[in-house]
Amino acid sequence: MTSALLVLCLTLGNAFDDEPNRPCSPPTGSGIISGRVTYSGPLPPKVLNPEAATRRSPVEVDPRTLGLREAAVWIDASAIDIDPRDDSDARDPIEVDQLNFEFLPHVLTVEADQPVVFLNSDVANHGVTASGSTVANRFNVTTPPGGRYVHRFQSARQPVHLGCPIHVAMSAWIFVFDHPYHTVTDDQGRFQLTGLPPGPYTLFVHHPDGGFRKRVEVEVRDGQTSEVDIAFEAEDLRPPSRRRP
Repeated sequence: MTSALLVLCLTLGNAFDDEPNRPCSPPTGSGIISGRVTYSGPLPPKVLNPEAATRRSPVEVDPRTLGLREAAVWIDASAIDIDPRDDSDARDPIEVDQLNFEFLPHVLTVEADQPVVFLNSDVANHGVTASGSTVANRFNVTTPPGGRYVHRFQSARQPVHLGCPIHVAMSAWIFVFDHPYHTVTDDQGRFQLTGLPPGPYTLFVHHPDGGFRKRVEVEVRDGQTSEVDIAFEAEDLRPPSRRRP
């Protein structure tokens, strides 16, 4: 089940400030946006994780389909009429584990005020440092072996970057939205957004480690699936070291 199926959102109009937002009840719809994100260019060098004695590729592509893994996909839901509700205590938490000196998952999409549980399944001490444009999304905590920390993020325009203050090779990204229409591409680059009311939408794709960004216009019809294929090429690759100031 993708994160797009989580029925959690916030009051429209407070999407990108620092104030807590109330959860919302999205309207019922039967439209679907489905597709695949691909990348056909060269891969950047792998990143060494010395503590785990491993190397991780910042950009992972399925060799058969060229599907791009771990790209965040969402729509601009500002035109959708969403009714406020208050059932934050009933929402399912999402876990982010620290295992083998990595954050798992590496890219995550959540809704604002949804509990995110940070765990440490390693035998080493870890920490979680969150850096974001929104004050409520910044923190620095210690997570010893078997430790646990719960945080509720607020919606923001930019993803929250996670790091470990003890092990600098560890990193992850959390995208926080005020609506439930978001997800992350799977190992073959596939994605699906469900429960959409009919109408025109702007679809966004962002792969933070590769610097890939794109937006496309999509028309959704009730009870139908709109297929969207999004292709990135070599000139779209802009990892942090290659980004312009």
